[in-house]
This record gives sequence, C-alpha cells and structure tokens, in this order.
Amino acid sequence: MGGTTLALLGEYEHTLDEKGRLTLPSRLRPYFEGGIVITKGVDRCLFAFPPEEWAVFKSNIKMNADLTSRGRQLSRMFFSMAFEATLDRQGRVLLPTKLAGYAGLTKDVTITGVDDRLEIWDTNEWDRYVSEADESFAEIVEGFAGREPGA
Repeated sequence: MGGTTLALLGEYEHTLDEKGRLTLPSRLRPYFEGGIVITKGVDRCLFAFPPEEWAVFKSNIKMNADLTSRGRQLSRMFFSMAFEATLDRQGRVLLPTKLAGYAGLTKDVTITGVDDRLEIWDTNEWDRYVSEADESFAEIVEGFAGREPGA
C-alpha cells in the first residue's frame, strides 16, 4: 500500500499502556506492515508514517531544506526526532519518551488519519484543537476555495 492510493482516515481513541506502548487500530495496521516512522509533528502532536510515505515526506523536505536557515531548522526538527520501528504481534509500538513528552502524551490518546500519515494527539489537546478549529471551519474552506468569507 502506498503512493497515491494510500488514505489513512478516521479518528480513534486509545490509551497508552504502562510501558508507553500505543496499539494501532486493527483497520490501520495493514498500512504499517513494513514498519512505522514516528516523528515530531506540528501543533503538539506526533506524525506516524508508513515507510513509503515517510520517503515521500522526507524527499519533499530535503528538496529545499538546505538552502535556507529555516529549511535547515525544519529538517533538523523532523529528522533528529524521527524513530523507526515495527509493530509487534498485537499491533503495538513503543513511543520514545522524548516524543511522547513533546506531544504531552500520558494515557489517553487520539489517533487521527490525515491521508498519508497518522497524527497522535493527547485526547484533551485534540478535543481543544477541534473545538477551536470548528469555529473557523467554514472560513477555512472558503479560503481554500479562493473566495472571501461571506462573499
């Protein structure tokens, strides 16, 4: 699976176990049979990629990252925190302490499918984010459509 046919979708609530392992929802596991790459995400979440999608993400960053100081900074933030793993037989992956700390993950987590990747959020943080984003959802959609809000 991968390339243009990949579509990680949905929202799933889970808990980290006492060892800091996250169990992926069974319907998402086939996408990660070849492994999983987890790194720092944006907005205090983690990004989790199947290997082939990580390769695409990585090449997009590397294409221009070394040309500017901001690009190098972006490259360092994503790559220095990246962690490659495989799921165990129960579909679990151990989240590195540093990554879990960045995203504020302690027990209750929400996993969201965002097309080519998963995002792993602290559930309270995700609920807060969605609540704030819902208020401007129509405005955002209209902005992407190239129209002024209310026009």
